[in-house]
Amino acid sequence: MSLIAPMMRKAVEDGFFPYGEWALFDRAGILEAGATDGRGGRWFDIASLTKPHTATAVLAIAAGRDIHLEANAAELLGITDCPLGEKLKFCTLRRLLTHTARLPAWYPFYADGRGFFEILSELPSGENRMVYSDIGYMLLREILCKITGLRFEEVIKKYVSEPLEINELCFCPSRSLPLVPSSRDNAVEEKMCRERGVCFDRFRPHFTDVIGEPNDGNAYYYFGGVSGHAGLFATCAAVAALGKFYLSTDDPAFTGAVTPQPGCSGRCLGFHTGGAFPSGCGHTGFTGTSLWIDREAGIGLAMLTNRLYYDHLPTADMNAFRRDVHMTLLREIR
Repeated sequence: MSLIAPMMRKAVEDGFFPYGEWALFDRAGILEAGATDGRGGRWFDIASLTKPHTATAVLAIAAGRDIHLEANAAELLGITDCPLGEKLKFCTLRRLLTHTARLPAWYPFYADGRGFFEILSELPSGENRMVYSDIGYMLLREILCKITGLRFEEVIKKYVSEPLEINELCFCPSRSLPLVPSSRDNAVEEKMCRERGVCFDRFRPHFTDVIGEPNDGNAYYYFGGVSGHAGLFATCAAVAALGKFYLSTDDPAFTGAVTPQPGCSGRCLGFHTGGAFPSGCGHTGFTGTSLWIDREAGIGLAMLTNRLYYDHLPTADMNAFRRDVHMTLLREIR
């Protein structure tokens, strides 16, 4: 009998999210999959779950010895002899992956209008500690495109989806796919901009279904749907496939993605510990998505929801719900 199904359906009743799917997996494959309504298999805006895919591409390229994790952004971009180059010398790939590169957490690039590097050069340096930064993974996008000569969607295809045989994963999905609406507008980011005194007049109209487009403003308005921090769409099975790879791999080129790095507040090279994850590690996405991996227990869980698809700002504590689900699974195993 499923332990997950009643918890997911109760969460719908309690207003945590309107719709959700899950896939419980071990090293051999999916053990259980389901949806709160219907057969499932729909495509979600996975938001910041894009980041571990970006990290996987970085680690794959490093494994081929094309780059080293201690290389800095200035060298990789070929901009060492300029003020921005001086600023980016501290931003090694390792620091970018672990959010310790002294970059700010967020900035509405779409409201500025200038080029990415021009804006980046004027942003203040962050604190010398772990600061969860969308900007760091935007910078990784630029670095990966520069060193490979590929568009970013091609980078993810060549180094992640094709080698790991993850088929149901893409940027800018076709509207013919069974897409889950992710939100009703950009109300959360509108509020963030107002709080910072930033004006932007091209937000989606209120109470408008957002389908097949990233909810994230920088990913959608600034990067055209394709960024290193957000923008990917996937099915639950596809997210579970990435989790299965990290649950199973013993390749030292990739195990750093699920291993906490020294002095990084529990951050790994792609995932993180703590929070919603009572054991192992994982990653969450703002739209209501998450991937949990527990190598010791030998299981993982992909859980995708559309928690923003309401006519009000989100109120439910999704991390508490995720943690409850993960703890329930651990108790059952033990």
